[in-house]
Amino acid sequence: MSQPENEKYGVEPLGDSSGDDKHHGFTTQVQPVHSSPDDAKRTRRELKPRHVQMMAISGAIGTGLFASTPCSSRAGAALKRAGPLGLLLGYGAFGSITWMTFNAMGEMVCYLPVDGSFITFAYRFVDPSFGFALGWLYCYNAACVVAAEITAVASMVNFWNSSINNAAWCGMSLAVVFGLVSSPELEMTDVRKNLLGAKYFGEGEFVLSIFKVLLILGLLIFTLITMSGGNPLHHAFGFEYWNNPGPMVEYLTSGSLGRFAGFWSTLIQAAFAYGGPDYISNAAAECKSPRRVMPTVFKRVIVRLLVFYILGVLAVSFNDPDLGGSAPGAGSSPFVLAAVRMGIPALPDIINAVIMTSALSNGIANCFSASRSLYALALSGNAPAILKTTPRGVPIYCVTVVCAVGALCFLSVSNSSATVFTWITNLTGSGNLLLFGLFHVIYIRWYHGMRAQGHDRNDLPYRIRGQLAMSYIALIGYLVILLTNGFSVFVKGHWSYQDFLFDYLSIVFFLVPWIGHMIWRRSFCPIPIGDIDVTTGSEEVEAQDQLPSPEANTVVGKLNAWLWG
Repeated sequence: MSQPENEKYGVEPLGDSSGDDKHHGFTTQVQPVHSSPDDAKRTRRELKPRHVQMMAISGAIGTGLFASTPCSSRAGAALKRAGPLGLLLGYGAFGSITWMTFNAMGEMVCYLPVDGSFITFAYRFVDPSFGFALGWLYCYNAACVVAAEITAVASMVNFWNSSINNAAWCGMSLAVVFGLVSSPELEMTDVRKNLLGAKYFGEGEFVLSIFKVLLILGLLIFTLITMSGGNPLHHAFGFEYWNNPGPMVEYLTSGSLGRFAGFWSTLIQAAFAYGGPDYISNAAAECKSPRRVMPTVFKRVIVRLLVFYILGVLAVSFNDPDLGGSAPGAGSSPFVLAAVRMGIPALPDIINAVIMTSALSNGIANCFSASRSLYALALSGNAPAILKTTPRGVPIYCVTVVCAVGALCFLSVSNSSATVFTWITNLTGSGNLLLFGLFHVIYIRWYHGMRAQGHDRNDLPYRIRGQLAMSYIALIGYLVILLTNGFSVFVKGHWSYQDFLFDYLSIVFFLVPWIGHMIWRRSFCPIPIGDIDVTTGSEEVEAQDQLPSPEANTVVGKLNAWLWG
């Protein structure tokens, strides 16, 4: 690369090593890329491979896997409704289409890891109205989840002490979220030093993600030992709860139809428990050497889904009258109930503490994704221009807006306002199902656009054979689940307008802005396939491609290269 190109793309001359990679056994001769040719890229690529890999794990594990929380109020009852086998089948079925969704997003993100990720793709691959509606739905959905997860943190504290008003815990948690996602750069003589908004966010998520991994692995080991008889009761439980009350439970009605209803009821809960590709896709825009790192991240998704969810679901085959109840914190979690019933001291406290860090991690992740998505809306002219401000590479005003919505968590501290808070957060309802389905609409358009413009799929940094067919399958699957997830309210004697709105209002939240924006633009047709923009932003990414990969020259360095890519 010539010297002018170096200056143009922000590539520093070869010289001394960059960042803290040298502390992990790497030797590298480049500095971070901070800008793009047209200065459109205002965020900075500060996230290291280990940050992104652990963030991918964090994004794939929702709090709903462990316990019932405000953002997943039905989670604890799923096992009682479906039984252990019904829950396993539900998680397995939803996990398969989640894997397809990660792959679809992975192909696009590894090729174009740009600011705004899937919202930018929606504008460019479908049409601006589609991107406008998807962007605002996602921002609202993610911002409300921030409030819900912060409320969950306060609830976890109530497991030990309920005498202190939850407003204190909500305030402290919100401050941590805001601080990690938006902290500005310290004044340093070397401007290439670490950016707190990216580095400390990455480090915070790295540590919290480790807690998540240790928790799920610890729970799997705990289940194996206790089921084999290694517990104070000296009783080998094995799979006896699969016999009593049975592997599948009847729900709403009797017989085979009742067992199928129990299985189907777990699919919407799985949508809350499973993390989607949105978080890691937004992080790709601030990842160093994304075309080298991101393919490894997406390739490992299937392993995470199998280990964390399928084995995790097998571990909760437990029958207890308090399961899915309203006990403080994680008190109604099947893992905590198992430890309490078997008389294992301290373990319930440990589980509750780590689940609390999981909720905080999810709040941070959703704040990051919502703020970056709001930033993408501002770049496209569909949000106030001030939100495009990025002092030292951080969209600070976007983070502020998201945290302001997150402050709705304070409504949950009193009985009089808790109902309002529940309504606000429940408006997101099954939004994840709708959003994940729309991701496949974007992919299908991108796939056909790439082919129409003569791009060879063999040149993609990450590709999956048969992904187009899988995207059609996943899209149909999401739509079917979305349209039927509220089936229980139509059963005689089970009508609830709150549940009906929870299950279906997200569809209105998408359709009204989409149609309204098309009317305002006076344009009702998607972008022609041949005119889809599949290249803008690739110049900056290609400049990153030309940076030499870190050389692993020690045992520690080789281990880090294997772990993180």
